[in-house]
Amino acid sequence: MAQNDSNVTVVESDGPAEQAGEAVDNAASATVDAADKAAEKTAEAAGEAAEESAEAADAAADQAEQAADAAGDAMDEATETDTEEVAEGTPVEGQIFEQSADTYLASTLLDATVFNAADEEVGDVNDMIITSDGKIEGVVIGVGGFLGVGEKNVAIELSRLEMTQDEDGDTTFMADLTAEELKAAPEFRTAEDAASESEAAAASASAGSTMTTTTGASTPTN
Repeated sequence: MAQNDSNVTVVESDGPAEQAGEAVDNAASATVDAADKAAEKTAEAAGEAAEESAEAADAAADQAEQAADAAGDAMDEATETDTEEVAEGTPVEGQIFEQSADTYLASTLLDATVFNAADEEVGDVNDMIITSDGKIEGVVIGVGGFLGVGEKNVAIELSRLEMTQDEDGDTTFMADLTAEELKAAPEFRTAEDAASESEAAAASASAGSTMTTTTGASTPTN
């Protein structure tokens, strides 16, 4: 308060500067409160988001574990099915149960004796030539020699031979050929024989070429 000359007390009001300061203080206080509340809400939201992410991760892990278990069960079932024992006597597709009367076993054809029309023995069956579709194209007959020594193989088409059975029930072949004709016929060569001969011929040609080159080389003079 201030006194004038007539001793009258005069109450002076706050100035504009003081009012502005109070306003600034109030605004700062409000800003701090708002910031605190915003920070608190942000922390709460972050915590809730983290909790939801953790729950989602746990749920995904549970689903993955369930899927793995289901895959393991399926594999176990498949393994059990594959290893399931087949009942005795269960036929398989394409199975032949009994040899028919008009068929022959290869074991009975091998070593079968070959006769000619004069009932002379001209050789024995050493092998058979079978096509890729399972048909017998011909038989390989061992002719000449004695007890396999000096014997050679001659292949004859099956159409030139007739399968018969002797009085003992053994399978034999009848051929309209003489022993002399078979002995004079060219020898049968297998694919392995042909390959070996080709390799030997190539090696011989290579060796001959090398020898010719060496022989034809000039001798240097001193």
